[in-house]
Amino acid sequence: MRYGLLHIDLKGRSVAYKQTEIPLTAKEFDIIELLALHPGQVFSKEQIYDKVWGLEAMGDASTVTEHVKKIRAKLTGTDPDTPYITTVWGVGYKWEKSAL
Repeated sequence: MRYGLLHIDLKGRSVAYKQTEIPLTAKEFDIIELLALHPGQVFSKEQIYDKVWGLEAMGDASTVTEHVKKIRAKLTGTDPDTPYITTVWGVGYKWEKSAL
């Protein structure tokens, strides 16, 4: 999947910007994958938590907030001009269609 100069390799589970790999944890990649596969669709923190960690996981949706913060820092560090993940206040997060 390509979003401008950002490349998401779903099979290789990697993300690269201008062919430079961005180091991500497994959960960070899972969140990017979920959002990027559904650009423009808003997911609540609870939906993201359930899909990435599973319904039986012990934890809460605040974990999603911390992971998204780390993902944004990594993406902004390589591409400060493109907001890939945006917050829909009071609802959740979405992969920004303008990143397409």
